Amino acid sequence: MIPANHSARRPSVLHIFKVYYPDLFGGTLSVIRDICAGLKDIFSAGVLVCSRTGGKSQIVVNDVAVERVRSFGDVLSLPAAPTYPFRLWRRIAEHDLLALHAPFPLADLVFAFGLGRNRPLVVHWHADIVSHASLRRFVEPLMRRTLRRADAIIVSDAVLVKNTPLLREFADKCRVVPFGIDVSKYNMPTLRVDRVNARGRLVLACGRLVPYKGFDVLVRAAVGRSFEVWIVGEGRERVRLEELIKSLGVHDRVRLLGSVPESERVKLMCIADVFAMPSVSNAETFGLVQLEAMAAGQPIVNTSLDTAVPQVARHGIEAVTVPPGDPEKLGEAIDSLIADPECRRRMGEAARHRAMTKYSATAFSKGIETIYREAVAATAPTVRASRAAAIGWHQAIQIAAALAWSDMRHRYIRSLLGPFWMSIQMAIMVAVLGSVIGHFSNASAVARLPMLALSLTAWTFLNSVVLDATTALQNSASLIKDRALPPVIFLLQCVFRQALFALHNACVPLILWLLLVPKEFGGAVAALPGLALFVVFTLGLSLVLGAMATRFRDLKPIIESSLMLAFLSSPIIWSAEMIDQRSTVMRLNPLTHLFAIWREPLSTGHVAMTSLAYVLAGLSVLAVASIVTIARLRKAAFWI
Repeated sequence: MIPANHSARRPSVLHIFKVYYPDLFGGTLSVIRDICAGLKDIFSAGVLVCSRTGGKSQIVVNDVAVERVRSFGDVLSLPAAPTYPFRLWRRIAEHDLLALHAPFPLADLVFAFGLGRNRPLVVHWHADIVSHASLRRFVEPLMRRTLRRADAIIVSDAVLVKNTPLLREFADKCRVVPFGIDVSKYNMPTLRVDRVNARGRLVLACGRLVPYKGFDVLVRAAVGRSFEVWIVGEGRERVRLEELIKSLGVHDRVRLLGSVPESERVKLMCIADVFAMPSVSNAETFGLVQLEAMAAGQPIVNTSLDTAVPQVARHGIEAVTVPPGDPEKLGEAIDSLIADPECRRRMGEAARHRAMTKYSATAFSKGIETIYREAVAATAPTVRASRAAAIGWHQAIQIAAALAWSDMRHRYIRSLLGPFWMSIQMAIMVAVLGSVIGHFSNASAVARLPMLALSLTAWTFLNSVVLDATTALQNSASLIKDRALPPVIFLLQCVFRQALFALHNACVPLILWLLLVPKEFGGAVAALPGLALFVVFTLGLSLVLGAMATRFRDLKPIIESSLMLAFLSSPIIWSAEMIDQRSTVMRLNPLTHLFAIWREPLSTGHVAMTSLAYVLAGLSVLAVASIVTIARLRKAAFWI
């Protein structure tokens, strides 16, 4: 749990949405702004959005850093900002928590493909995609993957979970936190009606001028009525609404006010007689603007959507609820309120009381804070591991090499011969095996000793690295959990440690080579590339098998048995004339080709292309597996 007075470093939250102030004003933007302001002493906040207005890409809005990614417009209500997913991916590592305000398919592209899994993700569900059915068919699988990845899904009302099929799939993750409103902002003195509208018949509506808001229905409802309608907001429907107002002949009573400052909007909320919210689709999930009108003590006329809209302002108590898309019923409801001042007063008082008690800004901030804290705390080990993963590869290699050197020194403290015990042991093994194998071969046993010693040294290196890797992470559990060192360091440590041991063992084949083989160094030079591939192959094998053996403990004995079988069925100690290398086992055994690419240049001066192709194909598979393994290693703290 993160203490509330955490002064050393506040956890940071990245809010992810398609647009933000000052490019647009709207309900979702108000929610983001209120979260940032309400939690500013606990979480530092940043916002990443799209913008087609140009100007600076980095701005500060209400003390919150906002990055605006260039957009070239909207396509099916989706910003055409091709670089946004890349910017989001780059920004993820800078923050402790990601807050996605859905729906936003551009962000789903990032989360659906597994990027940013080392950071907790909280999804604020603002609306479902109810239009553009063709787009939904492609976007919904991405949204589903994002919700599956999320640590929590915040909804404004339980009815959204009940009536949204996609949310029902993840009902166990959904947390209900009703939006909040600062009622004190609407404590304006009551103004004389005749200063604004002498007839006292002012109907106010606010929101973006988009189809689902139903403002065209409100304009039609004004035909043949005596009330006035003021609509606050901007959007792509403005031209169509202006033409509709003109064609219906209501331009003297219906006004489009455009965008107005918040202080002016608060004033308009207070002086209106009725607030109308004529939304026509489930894209309107809550109606934050009707909550503002309720805080101003206004009676509401809303629509019977399958969302929280009619739950916030309830029919007969705070509102009159009418069917969506019905201008006649909407007009009748407004007229009934205009004609009954006592009903307006009663509903207005009930609306303000509900806003104060049910939808307080304090309760909203507390609810969001609790969910954010839980998400950060639940993923703290992963976050610590990801920060440790920020250690560069150069540093990781340095740490692994230092640990390997320390292992070497501590292993031979108070030892008379130190690491040369390994060389003596290798010399004895080569002598015994060389003598035994000489009885099975027509070739001179002494002539085979240099290649036998070199093969055994290489095999010991590969075998020891892989077996070490299967227990490396368990043996370093405290450093991974408590010190949050990247697990890959300890797998690299195995390679470096065994490489040091191999250098001591290499004394035996080197001495035998100098004594028993003609001084021809061309083959040795030709063998170096193959030897390098051998070492890289061993490294990849240790990474993959080491991680798998940590995740699945019963794999370790299987790996040990497989290595023994591979050794016995490989031309490591056996000579070419003693075995049939054309057998299926020999041709399919990776070790046959892995040893061939550096041994054949030593003996014949060239390497078979079949062996080289086999090893390169194996390395390609190992490279992909290693990349996946390194990404999965962030969970090693949980495995051990």
